[in-house]
Amino acid sequence: MSVDSPDPPSVTPRSLTRVALIAGIALLLIAAPVAGLLAWEPVDEGNVKVVKKWGATTGTVFEPGAHLINPVAQSTVSLSVRPQSYTMSSSTSEGDKQGDDAITVLTQDGLRTDIDVTVRYRVDQSKAVKFYRNYRTLDTAEERLIRPSIRSVLRTEAGRLPVTVIYTGEGQTQLKAAAEKELSAEFAKAGIILEAVQVRNVELPGEYAQAVEKKEITEQRRQQKQDELAVEELEAERKRIEAQGQADANRILAESLSDEVLAQKYIEKLDETDTVYIPVGEGGYPQFVRSLDSDGSSESSSSAQDNDTQNNSTSN
Repeated sequence: MSVDSPDPPSVTPRSLTRVALIAGIALLLIAAPVAGLLAWEPVDEGNVKVVKKWGATTGTVFEPGAHLINPVAQSTVSLSVRPQSYTMSSSTSEGDKQGDDAITVLTQDGLRTDIDVTVRYRVDQSKAVKFYRNYRTLDTAEERLIRPSIRSVLRTEAGRLPVTVIYTGEGQTQLKAAAEKELSAEFAKAGIILEAVQVRNVELPGEYAQAVEKKEITEQRRQQKQDELAVEELEAERKRIEAQGQADANRILAESLSDEVLAQKYIEKLDETDTVYIPVGEGGYPQFVRSLDSDGSSESSSSAQDNDTQNNSTSN
Protein backbone atom coordinates (compact mmCIF):
# COMPACT_ATOMS: atom_id res chain seq x y z
CA MET A 1 0.00 0.00 0.00
CA SER A 2 1.54 3.22 -1.07
CA VAL A 3 1.34 6.59 0.77
CA ASP A 4 1.31 9.74 -1.29
CA SER A 5 3.95 12.31 -0.10
CA PRO A 6 3.08 16.03 -0.30
CA ASP A 7 4.54 17.99 -3.14
CA PRO A 8 7.26 20.52 -2.20
CA PRO A 9 6.15 24.17 -2.32
CA SER A 10 6.86 25.78 -5.55
CA VAL A 11 9.35 28.71 -5.54
CA THR A 12 8.30 31.57 -7.65
CA PRO A 13 10.03 34.88 -8.38
CA ARG A 14 7.27 36.67 -6.52
CA SER A 15 7.87 34.71 -3.36
CA LEU A 16 11.60 35.29 -3.57
CA THR A 17 11.04 39.03 -3.88
CA ARG A 18 8.81 38.97 -0.87
CA VAL A 19 11.40 37.10 1.21
CA ALA A 20 14.15 39.50 0.16
CA LEU A 21 12.00 42.50 1.02
CA ILE A 22 11.24 41.14 4.46
CA ALA A 23 14.91 40.36 5.09
CA GLY A 24 15.91 43.82 3.93
CA ILE A 25 13.42 45.49 6.24
CA ALA A 26 14.58 43.34 9.13
CA LEU A 27 18.21 44.18 8.40
CA LEU A 28 17.37 47.86 8.14
CA LEU A 29 15.55 47.79 11.43
CA ILE A 30 18.57 46.21 13.04
CA ALA A 31 21.19 48.34 11.32
CA ALA A 32 19.47 51.70 11.69
CA PRO A 33 20.03 52.01 15.45
CA VAL A 34 23.58 50.76 15.11
CA ALA A 35 24.30 53.23 12.32
CA GLY A 36 22.68 55.98 14.34
CA LEU A 37 24.88 55.22 17.30
CA LEU A 38 27.95 55.17 15.10
CA ALA A 39 27.00 58.47 13.46
CA TRP A 40 26.21 60.20 16.78
CA GLU A 41 29.27 62.25 17.84
CA PRO A 42 28.82 64.25 21.09
CA VAL A 43 31.55 66.64 22.29
CA ASP A 44 31.97 67.34 26.01
CA GLU A 45 32.53 70.81 27.45
CA GLY A 46 36.21 71.78 27.55
CA ASN A 47 37.03 69.65 24.50
CA VAL A 48 36.90 69.79 20.72
CA LYS A 49 37.01 67.04 18.12
CA VAL A 50 39.04 67.13 14.94
CA VAL A 51 37.17 65.46 12.07
CA LYS A 52 39.06 63.10 9.79
CA LYS A 53 37.98 61.44 6.52
CA TRP A 54 39.64 58.23 5.46
CA GLY A 55 42.33 58.97 8.09
CA ALA A 56 43.23 62.52 6.98
CA THR A 57 42.18 65.72 8.73
CA THR A 58 39.43 67.61 6.96
CA GLY A 59 39.90 71.00 8.64
CA THR A 60 36.57 70.66 10.45
CA VAL A 61 36.45 70.98 14.23
CA PHE A 62 33.44 70.00 16.31
CA GLU A 63 32.84 72.28 19.28
CA PRO A 64 31.02 71.12 22.44
CA GLY A 65 27.57 69.79 21.61
CA ALA A 66 25.94 67.07 19.48
CA HIS A 67 27.13 66.26 15.93
CA LEU A 68 26.65 63.62 13.24
CA ILE A 69 29.30 62.03 11.03
CA ASN A 70 29.43 59.44 8.30
CA PRO A 71 30.66 56.45 10.33
CA VAL A 72 31.91 54.69 7.21
CA ALA A 73 34.23 57.42 5.95
CA GLN A 74 34.66 59.77 8.88
CA SER A 75 36.16 59.61 12.36
CA THR A 76 37.09 62.12 15.07
CA VAL A 77 39.92 62.78 17.55
CA SER A 78 39.20 64.53 20.85
CA LEU A 79 41.47 67.32 22.15
CA SER A 80 41.24 69.11 25.49
CA VAL A 81 41.20 72.92 25.30
CA ARG A 82 41.25 73.34 29.07
CA PRO A 83 44.21 75.11 30.73
CA GLN A 84 47.19 72.81 31.19
CA SER A 85 50.39 73.12 33.20
CA TYR A 86 53.84 71.64 32.79
CA THR A 87 56.21 71.80 35.77
CA MET A 88 59.94 71.24 35.94
CA SER A 89 61.09 71.11 39.56
CA SER A 90 63.91 69.85 41.76
CA SER A 91 61.27 68.33 44.04
CA THR A 92 60.42 64.77 43.05
CA SER A 93 56.76 65.21 44.05
CA GLU A 94 56.05 68.36 42.02
CA GLY A 95 57.44 67.93 38.52
CA ASP A 96 55.88 66.15 35.56
CA LYS A 97 58.95 63.91 35.46
CA GLN A 98 60.26 61.83 38.32
CA GLY A 99 63.43 62.97 40.09
CA ASP A 100 65.24 66.28 40.02
CA ASP A 101 63.98 67.98 36.87
CA ALA A 102 64.91 71.61 37.60
CA ILE A 103 66.50 73.65 34.81
CA THR A 104 70.21 74.17 35.43
CA VAL A 105 71.50 77.49 34.09
CA LEU A 106 74.86 79.25 34.03
CA THR A 107 74.73 82.84 35.27
CA GLN A 108 76.71 85.76 33.90
CA ASP A 109 79.41 85.29 36.52
CA GLY A 110 79.80 81.57 35.80
CA LEU A 111 77.81 80.06 38.68
CA ARG A 112 75.39 77.18 38.18
CA THR A 113 71.86 77.75 39.46
CA ASP A 114 68.78 75.50 39.45
CA ILE A 115 65.43 77.03 38.52
CA ASP A 116 61.96 75.54 39.13
CA VAL A 117 59.44 76.65 36.53
CA THR A 118 55.81 76.01 35.55
CA VAL A 119 54.43 76.71 32.06
CA ARG A 120 50.67 77.27 31.83
CA TYR A 121 49.11 76.84 28.37
CA ARG A 122 46.09 75.59 26.46
CA VAL A 123 45.28 74.45 22.94
CA ASP A 124 43.85 77.22 20.76
CA GLN A 125 40.38 76.02 19.84
CA SER A 126 40.48 77.87 16.52
CA LYS A 127 43.80 76.17 15.66
CA ALA A 128 43.02 72.68 16.90
CA VAL A 129 43.61 71.20 13.42
CA LYS A 130 47.07 72.76 13.23
CA PHE A 131 47.93 71.47 16.68
CA TYR A 132 46.77 67.96 15.82
CA ARG A 133 48.73 67.92 12.61
CA ASN A 134 51.90 68.98 14.43
CA TYR A 135 51.74 67.06 17.71
CA ARG A 136 48.66 64.84 17.86
CA THR A 137 48.60 64.79 21.72
CA LEU A 138 49.40 67.10 24.64
CA ASP A 139 52.12 64.79 25.91
CA THR A 140 53.90 64.99 22.57
CA ALA A 141 53.65 68.78 22.54
CA GLU A 142 55.09 68.98 26.04
CA GLU A 143 58.00 66.75 25.16
CA ARG A 144 58.83 68.20 21.75
CA LEU A 145 57.93 71.89 22.17
CA ILE A 146 57.28 73.12 25.69
CA ARG A 147 60.10 71.40 27.55
CA PRO A 148 63.00 72.23 25.20
CA SER A 149 61.72 75.76 24.54
CA ILE A 150 61.53 76.84 28.18
CA ARG A 151 64.93 75.32 28.92
CA SER A 152 66.51 77.19 26.04
CA VAL A 153 64.93 80.54 26.88
CA LEU A 154 65.79 80.44 30.58
CA ARG A 155 69.39 79.40 29.95
CA THR A 156 69.85 82.22 27.47
CA GLU A 157 68.30 84.86 29.70
CA ALA A 158 70.02 83.64 32.88
CA GLY A 159 73.37 83.99 31.12
CA ARG A 160 72.74 87.75 30.96
CA LEU A 161 72.18 88.13 34.71
CA PRO A 162 74.67 87.94 37.61
CA VAL A 163 73.85 85.59 40.44
CA THR A 164 73.26 88.55 42.76
CA VAL A 165 70.27 89.53 40.61
CA ILE A 166 68.86 86.23 39.42
CA TYR A 167 67.67 85.11 42.85
CA THR A 168 65.91 88.39 43.63
CA GLY A 169 62.30 89.17 42.82
CA GLU A 170 63.42 91.59 40.14
CA GLY A 171 65.60 88.95 38.49
CA GLN A 172 62.86 86.33 38.51
CA THR A 173 60.41 88.85 37.02
CA GLN A 174 62.93 89.52 34.26
CA LEU A 175 63.26 85.79 33.54
CA LYS A 176 59.47 85.40 33.45
CA ALA A 177 58.97 88.35 31.09
CA ALA A 178 61.68 87.15 28.70
CA ALA A 179 60.30 83.60 28.63
CA GLU A 180 56.73 84.75 27.97
CA LYS A 181 57.84 87.07 25.19
CA GLU A 182 59.91 84.40 23.41
CA LEU A 183 57.50 81.50 23.85
CA SER A 184 54.24 83.25 23.00
CA ALA A 185 55.05 83.62 19.31
CA GLU A 186 56.57 80.15 19.07
CA PHE A 187 53.59 78.49 20.74
CA ALA A 188 51.10 80.38 18.56
CA LYS A 189 52.65 78.85 15.46
CA ALA A 190 51.88 75.41 16.87
CA GLY A 191 48.27 76.19 17.81
CA ILE A 192 49.00 76.73 21.53
CA ILE A 193 48.15 79.75 23.66
CA LEU A 194 50.76 80.54 26.34
CA GLU A 195 48.99 81.77 29.47
CA ALA A 196 51.91 82.27 31.86
CA VAL A 197 55.44 81.27 32.81
CA GLN A 198 55.94 80.99 36.56
CA VAL A 199 59.48 81.04 37.95
CA ARG A 200 58.75 79.25 41.20
CA ASN A 201 62.17 78.95 42.84
CA VAL A 202 65.83 79.75 42.22
CA GLU A 203 68.24 77.44 44.04
CA LEU A 204 71.60 79.13 44.61
CA PRO A 205 74.90 77.23 44.83
CA GLY A 206 75.61 76.08 48.38
CA GLU A 207 78.71 78.18 48.97
CA TYR A 208 77.09 81.30 47.54
CA ALA A 209 73.93 80.78 49.56
CA GLN A 210 76.02 80.67 52.74
CA ALA A 211 77.82 83.86 51.73
CA VAL A 212 74.52 85.59 51.01
CA GLU A 213 73.13 84.45 54.36
CA LYS A 214 76.16 85.82 56.22
CA LYS A 215 75.91 89.07 54.33
CA GLU A 216 72.24 89.41 55.20
CA ILE A 217 72.95 88.69 58.88
CA THR A 218 75.71 91.31 58.89
CA GLU A 219 73.43 93.80 57.19
CA GLN A 220 70.68 93.12 59.71
CA ARG A 221 73.07 93.67 62.60
CA ARG A 222 74.39 96.87 61.06
CA GLN A 223 70.87 98.13 60.55
CA GLN A 224 70.01 97.24 64.13
CA LYS A 225 73.00 99.23 65.41
CA GLN A 226 72.00 102.17 63.26
CA ASP A 227 68.48 102.01 64.64
CA GLU A 228 69.77 101.88 68.21
CA LEU A 229 72.09 104.83 67.53
CA ALA A 230 69.23 106.79 66.00
CA VAL A 231 67.10 106.13 69.09
CA GLU A 232 69.93 107.26 71.36
CA GLU A 233 70.44 110.42 69.33
CA LEU A 234 66.73 111.18 69.50
CA GLU A 235 66.73 110.61 73.25
CA ALA A 236 69.78 112.86 73.70
CA GLU A 237 68.13 115.53 71.58
CA ARG A 238 64.97 115.23 73.66
CA LYS A 239 66.92 115.67 76.88
CA ARG A 240 68.84 118.62 75.47
CA ILE A 241 65.63 120.32 74.40
CA GLU A 242 64.06 119.55 77.77
CA ALA A 243 67.08 120.96 79.63
CA GLN A 244 67.14 124.04 77.42
CA GLY A 245 63.47 124.59 78.06
CA GLN A 246 63.97 124.25 81.81
CA ALA A 247 66.88 126.66 81.70
CA ASP A 248 64.87 129.19 79.77
CA ALA A 249 62.01 128.84 82.24
CA ASN A 250 64.37 129.35 85.18
CA ARG A 251 65.90 132.40 83.52
CA ILE A 252 62.51 133.96 82.88
CA LEU A 253 61.41 133.19 86.43
CA ALA A 254 64.62 134.65 87.91
CA GLU A 255 64.23 137.84 85.88
CA SER A 256 60.66 138.28 87.12
CA LEU A 257 61.44 137.83 90.85
CA SER A 258 62.28 141.37 91.98
CA ASP A 259 62.38 142.42 95.67
CA GLU A 260 58.95 143.99 95.34
CA VAL A 261 57.47 140.79 93.88
CA LEU A 262 59.05 138.63 96.60
CA ALA A 263 57.73 140.91 99.32
CA GLN A 264 54.25 140.90 97.80
CA LYS A 265 54.27 137.11 97.47
CA TYR A 266 55.29 136.81 101.11
CA ILE A 267 52.55 139.15 102.28
CA GLU A 268 49.96 137.20 100.26
CA LYS A 269 51.06 133.97 101.87
CA LEU A 270 50.64 135.46 105.36
CA ASP A 271 46.89 135.52 104.81
CA GLU A 272 46.82 131.82 103.90
CA THR A 273 48.33 130.34 107.09
CA ASP A 274 48.09 130.64 110.84
CA THR A 275 51.75 129.94 111.47
CA VAL A 276 54.39 132.19 109.97
CA TYR A 277 58.09 131.44 109.88
CA ILE A 278 60.27 134.52 109.39
CA PRO A 279 63.93 133.96 108.51
CA VAL A 280 66.05 136.40 110.55
CA GLY A 281 69.32 137.77 109.36
CA GLU A 282 72.02 139.77 111.08
CA GLY A 283 70.82 142.32 113.61
CA GLY A 284 67.58 140.44 114.15
CA TYR A 285 65.88 141.79 111.08
CA PRO A 286 63.98 139.56 108.67
CA GLN A 287 66.10 138.67 105.67
CA PHE A 288 63.50 139.77 103.14
CA VAL A 289 63.05 143.27 104.58
CA ARG A 290 64.32 145.92 102.24
CA SER A 291 63.45 149.53 101.87
CA LEU A 292 60.91 149.91 99.10
CA ASP A 293 61.55 153.59 98.70
CA SER A 294 62.87 154.63 95.38
CA ASP A 295 65.18 157.29 96.82
CA GLY A 296 67.74 154.77 98.01
CA SER A 297 66.61 154.84 101.64
CA SER A 298 67.51 151.22 101.91
CA GLU A 299 70.92 152.38 102.97
CA SER A 300 69.32 154.43 105.78
CA SER A 301 67.61 151.32 106.96
CA SER A 302 70.96 149.63 107.13
CA SER A 303 72.41 152.66 108.91
CA ALA A 304 69.55 152.63 111.36
CA GLN A 305 70.25 149.01 111.99
CA ASP A 306 73.92 149.83 112.61
CA ASN A 307 73.02 152.75 114.94
CA ASP A 308 70.74 150.56 117.00
CA THR A 309 73.52 148.07 117.30
CA GLN A 310 75.95 150.79 118.44
CA ASN A 311 73.41 152.24 120.93
CA ASN A 312 72.90 148.84 122.39
CA SER A 313 76.65 148.47 122.75
CA THR A 314 76.94 151.90 124.45
CA SER A 315 74.14 151.27 126.85
CA ASN A 316 75.78 148.10 127.84
